[in-house]
Amino acid sequence: MEKTDILIIGAGVVGLAIAKELGGCGKEVVLVEKNSSFGQETSSRNSEVIHGGMYYPTGTLKAKLCVEGREMLYDLCKNNNIPHKKTGKLIVATEKDEIPALENILSLGKKNGVSGLTMLDEKEVKRKEPHISAIAALYSPETGIIDSHRLMQYFLDSTKDKEVITVFNSEVTAIEKKGNGYLVVIKSGSESTDLQARIVINSAGLDADKITAMAGIDIEQCKYRLHYCKGQYFRVKSSKAGLIKGLVYPVPKPKSGGLGIHATVDLNGGVRLGPDDEYLPTHVKDYSSCESRRADFYASVRKFMPFLKESDLFADTTGIRPKLQGPGGDFRDFVIAEESKNGFPQLINLIGIESPGLTAAAAIGRYVNQMLKKKELFPSKHLSLH
Repeated sequence: MEKTDILIIGAGVVGLAIAKELGGCGKEVVLVEKNSSFGQETSSRNSEVIHGGMYYPTGTLKAKLCVEGREMLYDLCKNNNIPHKKTGKLIVATEKDEIPALENILSLGKKNGVSGLTMLDEKEVKRKEPHISAIAALYSPETGIIDSHRLMQYFLDSTKDKEVITVFNSEVTAIEKKGNGYLVVIKSGSESTDLQARIVINSAGLDADKITAMAGIDIEQCKYRLHYCKGQYFRVKSSKAGLIKGLVYPVPKPKSGGLGIHATVDLNGGVRLGPDDEYLPTHVKDYSSCESRRADFYASVRKFMPFLKESDLFADTTGIRPKLQGPGGDFRDFVIAEESKNGFPQLINLIGIESPGLTAAAAIGRYVNQMLKKKELFPSKHLSLH
């Protein structure tokens, strides 16, 4: 039987960030991923936005880790040549009754420690984005975009020669609490391997609730069941892409599946619209694109992007967000929990890591590191606390 000190399940951006944080601390870490490479699901199918942190209730993990993670991410990018750009972002109001919502977001952002937020009137909006139509906007100068693949490659490269073993094409099929740790069955092709791990960190993204249930936790009782929220993107014709400089978002609708269909510039000068929100049946990973949604996308953005025609839009990628709230549900925070209270000590669950998970990834890695230290699960003088 193989043994390790720490098993991390899932090599998305968060699992990789945790592996980087724990690497080189004097304990062996194994990172397993069921797909053939890292970040094949949620981590590579998103807007690649570095979020400011003004949308989330003060004191929540989403608010705290987004603000901390954004600062860490910009530093990582600058120091390690990871492509990124601080584009700035406008949240635009096209009707007077939307302005109070902008003011609420401004107030919340200030409470969360988001710097530089400014309310703009119509003329000021025009100066920043001449082709955008809005009567007012909230401007976030700290918002930006990043090459998520290069970020994940950096995290992976940082684990090399640091007692981290990364294994792809390896799916966890069973977990049993046994002795001072867990017996985990990992399937690779037609072969299965038993691995004894003292600590299991579940960062399985879309499958995080399945892994939790596999270990023996009642996901209904703990309210850990995930809801898949599909989001499609449409790309703007290249001749129109240069008409905006930064990110442009509508005022978010309460209890929607996301922040509304928005315009995102990319590092190559292109522009995408999306994502929309469509809840899928339980654990159905449907990444198909639907050209017929073009009219809905056009209707969603035509007020603030009047230079567009419906024929300027072309179906692009899709992604799936692992949400803890179902359709119309109230806000749910990230779950990052050591499960002693549920009878599973040394199992750390990360569930519902959707947006702003990419922005918060480095901060989440540090948070898990600190959690291990605080709970004395991983006492090591080498453990980084900064």
